[in-house]
Amino acid sequence: MALKPPNLFGIVETGIFRSNAPTDENLLFLNNLHLRTVIFLSPEVLLRTVVKFFEDKDVRQHNLGLEAWRPEPDWTCLCDEFLKDALEMLLDVRNHPVLVCCTSGIFQTAPLVGCLRRVQNWSLTAILDEYRAFAGPRGRLTHEQYIEFFDVDLVTLPAEEGRLPAWFIDYNLMDFEQKALELDGLRQQLRMLQARESDESQERLTAEEKLTKRRIHFALRCSDAQWSTMLCSPDTRMGKQSLVDDEDDD
Repeated sequence: MALKPPNLFGIVETGIFRSNAPTDENLLFLNNLHLRTVIFLSPEVLLRTVVKFFEDKDVRQHNLGLEAWRPEPDWTCLCDEFLKDALEMLLDVRNHPVLVCCTSGIFQTAPLVGCLRRVQNWSLTAILDEYRAFAGPRGRLTHEQYIEFFDVDLVTLPAEEGRLPAWFIDYNLMDFEQKALELDGLRQQLRMLQARESDESQERLTAEEKLTKRRIHFALRCSDAQWSTMLCSPDTRMGKQSLVDDEDDD
């Protein structure tokens, strides 16, 4: 039997997956993910066979959408408390591997992932590029605006050591001054190697030095791409212009 992932399946980060609501034909594929937790964001229920499958596999199921639903005509899942609860579950490695999903795979899941990217300090441009890649023509401006103005300070990170994902710690708790010093050291080393390479009076670079030079080039390229296109320092504001019109046009 062929493995068939749910529609709009994607890897958000190591240990976090996204999709629409899985069906019976997706169970074989999901079995290979060795899930520990499923977070369902829609105010509905998963298929009985899917629920039974997760129960048999001892996968914890959290129907946050149904828990948060209120019988009010203007109720929406785009509320701070709802997304705060979901984000705090995603940022706790005790829940990983985790699948976060909703009926469409878009209307609840995409804003949640967008808010996660805000917590990760992605630039707004990169966040919206990812949102639109999954949402396509079904994307909503209200979702994009909510992502932009989501208050990341609402999210409480796990205090206990070892509960934050490694990919979150690597960037968000980075010592930026130390990182800058490390990059300066790499640039200085690269300049020295380049100077030796261009000076005919100097000995030729050894194979190991040539490999070191290539590695430095790659490390610096990755760092430049990271800062220019996807990530922004936690101490800086998002550089993209707001989605909301600026009345002063400045």
